[in-house]
Amino acid sequence: MLAIVVAIAASIAAGAALERRSNRAAHAARSFALRSMLWVLAPFATYVNLAHADLELDALAGGLIAIAALGVTGVVAWQLARGPLRLERRSIGAYVHCSVQSNTGYLGLPLCAVLFDQHGLAQAIVYDVLISLATFAVGGFALGAAFGDAAGRRAADGAGRRGAVALDLARAVVLRNPILLSASAGLLVPEAWAPDFLLTPAKVAIFAMLPLGFLAVGVTLADEADDGTLRIPPPLTRAVGSVVALRMLLMPALFLLCTLFLDVPEPYLLLAAMPVGLNTLIVAHATGLDLRLCASAITWSTSIAIVGVLALSLTGVLG
Repeated sequence: MLAIVVAIAASIAAGAALERRSNRAAHAARSFALRSMLWVLAPFATYVNLAHADLELDALAGGLIAIAALGVTGVVAWQLARGPLRLERRSIGAYVHCSVQSNTGYLGLPLCAVLFDQHGLAQAIVYDVLISLATFAVGGFALGAAFGDAAGRRAADGAGRRGAVALDLARAVVLRNPILLSASAGLLVPEAWAPDFLLTPAKVAIFAMLPLGFLAVGVTLADEADDGTLRIPPPLTRAVGSVVALRMLLMPALFLLCTLFLDVPEPYLLLAAMPVGLNTLIVAHATGLDLRLCASAITWSTSIAIVGVLALSLTGVLG
């Protein structure tokens, strides 16, 4: 577990250092990392693990409960953003998105690969696919359509109604999502179509996503710092502090409350508490949500997660 913490810190530092040395090379490296995860590593690991999974109804039910808990969290975030915090429109959208979008992919899955067996890892992948579909492909771009600056401007330039561009982006993510397609294939094909010798490479692919993902985070944070969007470390404002609390405390608490009445897979409890995901930056760039708020929330929540994992590892709670 300590190795994961070291890998996270080293990858972020490497990404930031590369961006300071060569902006062009850093952007190329980030593009390679993100494309490799999206089109190769994640689909491969998803397909193999789900093809070998013997999933029960509790995996799907747990995912639906998590989506419901995220919905409640999003409503609370919306009320806080437009009420006590008095955020501007594009910041409201970013605030709500940060409260529901978690880093279940390149942080959550490697942690689950360490802590759980192959069946538990398959359950974690189901959670990741369901939550990513709800909070990124659909929810994220819907928030961008409703609150973002860019989506409104682009739609106003054409004959379509406001948010048409963002909705087209969401449709493209759903219909051309390699992870979603590989998950569907993995659930439908017989186990023989994913031979046992692929299980080890699939686990390696999951671990490879961690340094690649956080390399992209390091490049992004350094990039935003260079153009003045973000200071390193970013200020811990009321908005940033409260949205991190919503993401890492309220949503897991709501989910845990539901588990008193229904058994859910054990990995789901860990994944529910993951920090704010990098996908918030993708949506913010595409639709004009508040990029500074998203980047700050990622920085602080990820830092808290790293410290938490390190503390639990040193005390022996996590192996």
